[in-house]
Amino acid sequence: MGQYDFVPEALEKLGVKLVFHRIEQRPGRPMWFGISKTSKPVFALPGNPVSTLVCLTRYVIPALKHAMGLEPEAPEMVSLAGRVEFQADLVYFLPVKLSPDRAGMRLATPRPTNTSGDFVSLAETDGFVELPRGQEVYQEGMVARLFRW
Repeated sequence: MGQYDFVPEALEKLGVKLVFHRIEQRPGRPMWFGISKTSKPVFALPGNPVSTLVCLTRYVIPALKHAMGLEPEAPEMVSLAGRVEFQADLVYFLPVKLSPDRAGMRLATPRPTNTSGDFVSLAETDGFVELPRGQEVYQEGMVARLFRW
C-alpha cells in the first residue's frame, strides 16, 4: 500500500474488476479482491509477511475450501488469557499461543508482533484471534474466534 504498490494498476490493465481494496483491519489492511474477465476470483495479498499470512488464513483458504464444495468449519472459540489494548478503530487480528486453563478450557495468550513484517515472532504462536473493531480494551476472559495457522 503506497506509491510503490503497482498491483492494483496491473490487475486493472489485465481487466480484473475491483470488488474491494483495503479492509478496516490490522494487519492486512491493503488486501485487494476482484473478479477476472472469466469470472475467477483474484486475491492480491498485502506485502508484509504477517499481513499476508493473516489474510491467507482468514479469507483465501476459506474461499478455496468453499470453491471446492467443502462445508465451512465450525468456529473455534477461545478466551483471552490477558487484557489487550488496541487504539485503532480496526478489526484486530492478534497472534496468540494456546494453553489449557485449570478446567481444560482453551486460553489464548496474546503474542503481538512488533510490525506486520515481524514474521519471526509468529514462530511460537498457534494462530490469531479476531477482535472486533470499536473497542480499545479487550478484557481478560473475553471470548474470541480463533483462526489456526
